[in-house]
Amino acid sequence: MESKLKDGRSVILREVQVTDATLLLDYFERVNLESNNLLREPGEYTFTVSDERKFIRRIIQSTDEFMAIVYCDDELIGSIGYRCSHLKRIAHRGSLGMSVRKDFNGLGIGSLMMEFIMEKAKVAGKTKLELEVRADNYGAIHLYEKYGFELEGTIKSGFFVEEKYVDLLMMGKFL
Repeated sequence: MESKLKDGRSVILREVQVTDATLLLDYFERVNLESNNLLREPGEYTFTVSDERKFIRRIIQSTDEFMAIVYCDDELIGSIGYRCSHLKRIAHRGSLGMSVRKDFNGLGIGSLMMEFIMEKAKVAGKTKLELEVRADNYGAIHLYEKYGFELEGTIKSGFFVEEKYVDLLMMGKFL
């Protein structure tokens, strides 16, 4: 799907492919260096290209997982995905994760990805998306609220970064 950013540049949002493995590894290394809002510290993403290809194949073949990526000028600039349990009692719930390169923040990529992933989850028969976000990540919280996510709880000191504990907010949205 092609779309325009707020600055007029064109982007392509599409489902991840096995051929994206190397670019994804580079992308995750970069965003983990740029942001303290993601789970991994720089260097903790230890997949090899072979591991990443296997991971992507599993996602593509799964009915419980989905991942999409955003390209601008042949550069990977964003990713979003969800993962659901195979257990029937909780299979309707998808755990959402997303990231955007820092130099592309505020250009509408988050909104583009949220609309795309919510539609994909609905089509896949999922009825709820859930996420955890740092309580001090106001930009992300604003994005999630814009798309109807509601606060469901707080994990006190759920995140440890820069030698301090930070609360995590649990948010959810029924599709």
